Amino acid sequence: MTGGGRKGRVLTRPFLVQSLLVLGSHSATGEEWTDNDNAGTSAEAQAFKRSCACFGLGRYLYDFEGIWVDLDERKRPKTALKLFGWATPEGWRQGLRPERIGAGSTNSGSMSGNPDRTENQQSTQADLADLVRQIEALEKALGKGLYRGLLKAVARVWKPSQVQDVVVLRKLLAHMQAAERGLQRMEAAVGRTGPEALAQILGSLGLDSIERIDNLQTLKEIVFKLVEVSAEATH
Repeated sequence: MTGGGRKGRVLTRPFLVQSLLVLGSHSATGEEWTDNDNAGTSAEAQAFKRSCACFGLGRYLYDFEGIWVDLDERKRPKTALKLFGWATPEGWRQGLRPERIGAGSTNSGSMSGNPDRTENQQSTQADLADLVRQIEALEKALGKGLYRGLLKAVARVWKPSQVQDVVVLRKLLAHMQAAERGLQRMEAAVGRTGPEALAQILGSLGLDSIERIDNLQTLKEIVFKLVEVSAEATH
């Protein structure tokens, strides 16, 4: 255990032996804060996974960043997780490969012996790159809150470049374009009602600024209320 008081850490160092294939053994360490009721179990599990990775088991998990996942009270995913395109048999056959963190491109050389697959892979990567550029171009217009909120809600990612599925990227782009139109409608409505009406509507929703808007439903509700206020003012 390191550190002091309740915030110390539990350290474990299990030994993993690959007995079936007699390949050898690997050891690794795991740690967890001691204020976790299951600190020992968590630390041991972490060390076990690290040992397994030395044999290549689950090593691909180090090739990409984390994604947003909502958990229940027992820290289990509330919804079924969707695999990346390259992690499915169909995606792998199409030549999709994981992009390593910090790398600028995927491993395209593995398909160089098949011109058709190489061409399909290049086409898919070009589509992905184009969609990512369009989505990233909307960040400033949407604002940080709405942009990140849609990334989380639609694709469960931190950045659009983490998405390796063209269908998901197209859906994400459509949502962001709808949000951009909604913001334009909101701006036009505020021009008729004045900023005071917007402030009152935001307050009724528990928001202190438009930067707190993080989903399309809330944006639509604000726009509709502004339109109603504008209509009442003209009568």
